Amino acid sequence: MEQNPSPADASPDLAVQLGPLRLKNPVMSASGTFGYGEEYSSFFDLSRLGAIVVKGISLKPRAGNPPPRLAETSSGMINAIGLENVGAERFLSVKLPFLHDLGVPVIVNIFGNTVEEYGELAARLDGAPGIAALEINVSCPNVKHGGMIFGTDPVMTSRVVEAVRGATRLPVITKLTPNVTSI
Repeated sequence: MEQNPSPADASPDLAVQLGPLRLKNPVMSASGTFGYGEEYSSFFDLSRLGAIVVKGISLKPRAGNPPPRLAETSSGMINAIGLENVGAERFLSVKLPFLHDLGVPVIVNIFGNTVEEYGELAARLDGAPGIAALEINVSCPNVKHGGMIFGTDPVMTSRVVEAVRGATRLPVITKLTPNVTSI
């Protein structure tokens, strides 16, 4: 006679659907806080995550801001990292292979200084094995418009999203800036 497993024996199904992405659970690293993932691999099993969202990637490597980059305050901390990253080519050749081997969806946060850079970067990452989606960071300054943040202007945000959407078949997520009065 077959017995039903007790509730204590059954693992809950935590799978979620994020657009076309199926994640085994809803736990994802937040972009900008998790490096490229490998930095945390000695602390826990990364394959248990629903997805890994890597730090921002630009077309070319970027040094970021000079130290000090962090300042403690009475209510937390302030950071000014400056979007330091290895650039698209090094990300694809050095960082992505480690992540691909984990079997966890990888969402790549992308940014640029112009609408065209966003589109070019999206095209470069499109089709790379192991990338499940792109996250557009519109909190970056638009160098062609006096350093205005893309995400503070709905028209510029739309242009960036259109450029990325037109350059990739990957799912696209837009990371909006909190620096507006009404999202």
